[in-house]
Amino acid sequence: MIDTEYLGLKLKSPVIVSSGPLTQNLVSLKKCEDAGAGAVVLKSIFEEQIDSDVNAELDANKEYLDSTGSEGFFLSSSRDYYIDRYMKLLTEAKKELSIPVIASVSAKSMASWIDYAERFVACGADAIELNYYPISSDKKVPGSDVDRRALEFAKIARERIKAPLSIKIGYKYSSLASLLASFDEIGLEGVVLFNRFFRPDIDIEKLEFTSGAPTSSSDEYGEALRWIGLMSGELDMDFCGNTGIHSGESVVKMLLAGAKAVEVCSAIIKDGFSAIGRMNAYVEEWMAHHGYSSLKDFVGLLAQENRKDGYNWERTQFLKTIS
Repeated sequence: MIDTEYLGLKLKSPVIVSSGPLTQNLVSLKKCEDAGAGAVVLKSIFEEQIDSDVNAELDANKEYLDSTGSEGFFLSSSRDYYIDRYMKLLTEAKKELSIPVIASVSAKSMASWIDYAERFVACGADAIELNYYPISSDKKVPGSDVDRRALEFAKIARERIKAPLSIKIGYKYSSLASLLASFDEIGLEGVVLFNRFFRPDIDIEKLEFTSGAPTSSSDEYGEALRWIGLMSGELDMDFCGNTGIHSGESVVKMLLAGAKAVEVCSAIIKDGFSAIGRMNAYVEEWMAHHGYSSLKDFVGLLAQENRKDGYNWERTQFLKTIS
């Protein structure tokens, strides 16, 4: 049995399809479930993208809107259109799927974060995932302020959002261990490690800014593995591994480190929905080979707090060097 519990939700598999192109329409969502996914995270609703699209429409209709004095109504109704479209997908997914459906939110203002999340909870979302990824590029802002803002954000969200709540973050904080412990203290049900940001690149022929590879590679899971191994044994909240999980082997590694589930996207984009089934089959075969009848038998087995040699999670580079 590879069923697990994540954010208080019962999952038939630890493999969750993460927010992305595979979770933005009902047809793909059904394929995720049919392939054996334990849950799905709907493609994030991005307030910045909504604003960009609405402003483009505003510019295209500016002459008419100026003449009628209806710009305010246009802006409000246009933004509601995108939010309503997301709510429609969520409602349909809850009706058609038997697995948990998690809504993902990325906004600019706290008011929007709460507004979106509350609407999605009202539509039946099983949980909310906060896609939180500030880029700390202001040299005047110390790392402690970045950490503090993240915690203040999470506190308000926890107080206002009446549903199981997780936060998906990057790893560049001044004290990630302290921040994770604070998330646990305020009552977050889970954390997803780590958000994979789109990487910048440069076209040296056109001399233009461009984006790097949108999908992860199979060797990118190490940082998430390290921090799940370091912290999962100390905290009560659930950990979910993300980024670079391309095989059943990497799923097992995350579980051994202490993750309750993993989020997968790039592997499915590259290999198709059948990648989910192959991951599930690998976990089952590995469990049978090692004599485990359930995930509870080994989840967190190698977490730092559960091993006498747990210091290896912190000393990996040193040990590799001297060997």
